Amino acid sequence: MTEENLQIEEARRVTRVDSKGRKTRKIKCKRGFKRSGNSCVPITGSEKASKKRATRKAVRTKRQQPGSQKRASRKRLKAMRKRKSYGL
Repeated sequence: MTEENLQIEEARRVTRVDSKGRKTRKIKCKRGFKRSGNSCVPITGSEKASKKRATRKAVRTKRQQPGSQKRASRKRLKAMRKRKSYGL
């Protein structure tokens, strides 16, 4: 088995549904890897560090918005109902 085939096996297809009922299919890589075309490649250390900083900033921003958690949970529940109706 070549290395290229091994990378493709790591990825799996995931169907997501948003609160409006729109379906999207994504390639999901295992932890520590990112999508590159149809395969998964390792994430570099600098990418991990910058993503960690961005995530912290996003959390701070979301915490300051009033009602954001309540809105997010409503939308999540609505999306889960849509998923159930689609049989996913």
